[in-house]
Amino acid sequence: MQPNRVVVRLALALTLGIAGCNALVAAELAIPPRPAPRDVSVHTGPPNCARWTDECVNCTRGGKGEAPVCSNTGFACQPKAIRCLGAP
Repeated sequence: MQPNRVVVRLALALTLGIAGCNALVAAELAIPPRPAPRDVSVHTGPPNCARWTDECVNCTRGGKGEAPVCSNTGFACQPKAIRCLGAP
């Protein structure tokens, strides 16, 4: 057998062995439960907050009873937790 074939076979065996070990470890990971969603969405906003954001959408609440005005989100934006930027 040529030395190059031996090296290739050893590399393949090592790669398959490592991939198999990673699959076994990944199968043992526990998946934590997701918390139930709160009643606050980025388009309704937190109560008693005049301006808020999730780092993708920025919203501003007008007067009482008026719907908030929100910006559009970018297609690649990854929203974060909603945070209040200003009290009424």
